[in-house]
Amino acid sequence: NNKYATNRLLVSILLALAACNGGATAFSTPLRHKRSDYTSRGQTQPSSATPWQVPRGGDLATSSTSLKSSLIGAIDVFYKTMPLTSAFVTCGIKASAADLVAQKRALMKDTAEAVTATDEEILGEITTPLEKRRNFAFFLYGGLYQGMAQEIIFNEVFPKIFGQGTDLVTVFSKVSFDMLVVSPFVCLPVAYLVKSVIFQYTVSEALTRYKDDVMKNGLLLKYWSLWGPVQCMTFGVVPVHLRIAFIAVISFFWLIIFSSVTAKGQKERELECSLEDGVSCRIDG
Repeated sequence: NNKYATNRLLVSILLALAACNGGATAFSTPLRHKRSDYTSRGQTQPSSATPWQVPRGGDLATSSTSLKSSLIGAIDVFYKTMPLTSAFVTCGIKASAADLVAQKRALMKDTAEAVTATDEEILGEITTPLEKRRNFAFFLYGGLYQGMAQEIIFNEVFPKIFGQGTDLVTVFSKVSFDMLVVSPFVCLPVAYLVKSVIFQYTVSEALTRYKDDVMKNGLLLKYWSLWGPVQCMTFGVVPVHLRIAFIAVISFFWLIIFSSVTAKGQKERELECSLEDGVSCRIDG
């Protein structure tokens, strides 16, 4: 039942993403020109040859440079004309990859501890498979919030509230609001709520876990120490259409930290349960 529910959720998300992409495209500026547009202006029509076709007797190095330039240009156009889709794909894959790294690190740490215990049988007990539901939760959190939601918040809502300037006052206002309002009350809680949907526990349990990680494991302090300086660059230097991609690069390393913090909190809860009744209460990754 959990598997079918997860599949239905993924299909619904993909359909919603396609609908959002259609809406975003409606606001984008058309980039294609008809043949008559060039002839009527007396301009030379661009060559229809693909960038990887090397002209007879042409310079291979020049063709390689042209291919790289065309690839970079295509990526740039993708982020400009399909902001929500590019945000979901970039941040979703990034979040999934970051969680895989965190799970691998945790497994290696457990293996090292087992070796020091000089008990070969323990090695078989700690070698666990990939926690797919946990990884899927990070994929959804990355794609839906860190990608699509932040695209709307940072590039649509913030400019209307604080303006589009990159001066010191505007940047400071955006960063302060993000650190003191958006992050503790929206960004981080959403991650726990998404996880509660995947693992099917209550909203109150999810918020309790968030509170414990903030109070006991320094989650919010770790977040501020990394994202404070990063967001100054985001709003002050990075072009608007590349902000989410820039955030995705940095948040890859943040999600490794975040995944480790949540895993530590889960181990502490398991230990408390085992001490109370002698039975582990592990319900997620």
